[in-house]
Amino acid sequence: MLKEGVFMRMNGEELSSIMDLKHCFSIDELLYSYESGELEIWLKQIGETKKAIQVHRIAKMNAYILLQLYEILEIDSDMSEEEIRKQDIFSLK
Repeated sequence: MLKEGVFMRMNGEELSSIMDLKHCFSIDELLYSYESGELEIWLKQIGETKKAIQVHRIAKMNAYILLQLYEILEIDSDMSEEEIRKQDIFSLK
């Protein structure tokens, strides 16, 4: 669980924004952080309260969890993990 002032990590990197999450994207770690509750807490910590509420409302027993998370986080579900990570690197330039 996250402590006050501690940000979520993905692929060994500390995340402080959704753009960071996309830059370090990992499907396995996204699903783990969702299931553990870390994702919802982290979204609240970074001021993404609306997204945190949307994540909270996803049913735990749902075959479409990943697709719903992609929609909330504005991730293109047709892209691979590598494409997602690279997309945000190029958008920063």
